[in-house]
Amino acid sequence: METRKSSAFVPKSWDLPDAIRRRLGDEAGRQRLMDEEGHLLLILHEVPKPEDEEVRRPFLLWGQPDGTWKSSPSGGGLAGLTEHLASYERAIHDLDDDVEAAASPRECFEMMKRAQPLLRATRNLLTVLEAARKARSDERRLIVARDKAIDLERGIDLTASDAKAGMDFTLAMNAEAQARAAHEAGEEARRLNRLAAFFLPLATLVAVFGINPPAEVLGMPGLWAVVLGGVGLGAVVWMSLLRRK
Repeated sequence: METRKSSAFVPKSWDLPDAIRRRLGDEAGRQRLMDEEGHLLLILHEVPKPEDEEVRRPFLLWGQPDGTWKSSPSGGGLAGLTEHLASYERAIHDLDDDVEAAASPRECFEMMKRAQPLLRATRNLLTVLEAARKARSDERRLIVARDKAIDLERGIDLTASDAKAGMDFTLAMNAEAQARAAHEAGEEARRLNRLAAFFLPLATLVAVFGINPPAEVLGMPGLWAVVLGGVGLGAVVWMSLLRRK
C-alpha cells in the first residue's frame, strides 16, 4: 500500500482524510478551504510582516465531523481562530497609528508597503471565513468570526486609503514648497540682474580708465560725458527689466 507523504506544515498528529491530504502540497499556498467527508480544513495566513519577504506562515483550523476543532500552530480550535483574528486587529491598529504619525513621502510609502500585504491577506481571510460559514451554517462561532473579518477588512481598507492620501498630501505640500523656493530664487536672481545692469557699464568704464594715473584720467576731455553716458545706459537697461516684469 502506497504511503502518501504528509505536508510539512500540517501537524503529524492530525489524522486528516486522504481526500484532503491529496490536495495538500509541500507549501501552504494561498488561503483556502477544503471540505471533504465531513472534515473542514481552513488554511489561513498569519499576519504578514515586511521581513517575511512574501513567504506566508500558515494558520490551520480543522473541523471534524463530531464538531470538535483543532488549530495550529496555536491550539484552542475556534478559540485559536479568535486569537488569530485578534492578531490582525492589533496589526491594523498599530499600522493606523503609524500612518497618522507619518510626515514625509518616504514614511507614507513605507506605510503603503506594509498596508498592501495586510489588505490582501485580510480580504482573502474574509473570503475563506465566508465560505466556512456557508459550509457550517450551524456553527455560530464561524458566523461571529466572519463578522469580525468584515470589520477587519473595512479597517485595513480605510488605513490603506489614509496612507495613500497622506502620501499624496505630503507630495503636494513638498511640490508647493519647492515652487515657492523656486519663485523666491527667481526674485533674487532678478534683483541681481538689475544691480548688474546698472553697475556693469560703470565697472567697464572704471576698468578702461583705471590703467592710467588718476590725474590723467580726470584731465581727459569728455570724461564726464562718458560717465554720464554709462549711467544713462545702465538706467535704460534697468527700466527695460522693470517693464518686462
